[in-house]
Amino acid sequence: MTLRHLRIFREVCEQKSVTKAAKKLFISQPSVSVVIADMEKKYNVKLFMRIHNRLVITEEGQELYTRACNVLNNFDDFETLAFENSNSNCVKIGTSLTIGTFLLPSLLKRIQTLFPQAQLKVKIFPKDKIESLLLQGELDFGLIENSVKYPELTAIQFYEDKLVAVCSPQFAVGDTLNVQELEKYPLLLREKGSATRDFFDSYLHSCGIEVFPFIETSNPQAAIRCAKEGLGIAILPHSMVHDALQDNSLRAIALQNVTLKRLYFFAFHKQKIFSPLQEQIFSACKEFFAI
Repeated sequence: MTLRHLRIFREVCEQKSVTKAAKKLFISQPSVSVVIADMEKKYNVKLFMRIHNRLVITEEGQELYTRACNVLNNFDDFETLAFENSNSNCVKIGTSLTIGTFLLPSLLKRIQTLFPQAQLKVKIFPKDKIESLLLQGELDFGLIENSVKYPELTAIQFYEDKLVAVCSPQFAVGDTLNVQELEKYPLLLREKGSATRDFFDSYLHSCGIEVFPFIETSNPQAAIRCAKEGLGIAILPHSMVHDALQDNSLRAIALQNVTLKRLYFFAFHKQKIFSPLQEQIFSACKEFFAI
């Protein structure tokens, strides 16, 4: 089994088509089919199924795809370091949505000032996507909410935030609420699957509480705007609403006997080999957050 096999397998997975993969790789369709058949025979595993004329990757194929991406990206990193070509200054950073929106801009400004030679490539996606890109070797390191889910990744805490309840200064609610009272009010929440929502729902579940939000959104700015307009109570990280609380366009509601602390982490693959520049930038990120 060679790197060529892995590259062809990866392309078929990503294109979801043998024909499209062959076209992308500038090789014949039969050559691609032979490679896939060789891999399935060698490892005695079914990598793809055809369902209604569509190529669908199997569960085993998906797991091998993740590993293949990691092998190929590590090899590409090796070549980059070995040849010291122009791409050696590339640093790929990923962040989850909250961090990317409210903490990343000032961090990037600092990195650009300290390392003007760095070619930064930044991806801002939901946490699960960032972890997936780290597993596949598509990122050098990431900044995520809550710790990692996969044993292949290392996590280092760098920031502590907390969820706060906020509303318009004119919204008809007192300055203090019991958590159980939240269900009486229209709630403005992040979408299910987001780190913020999952953390909040987990806490409510531990208290035996279930809420049905008035508005759910993947855009935290939309939740902030709706709260400012008096449409309900938003539950968001303090880092998101700090400025609005400072200028009094939002006010905080104290939740009795509860502190919804959230931890943010640097994450990277345990097998990741940092280039000297990547190591320097990673250290600068840690210093920025005073680790």
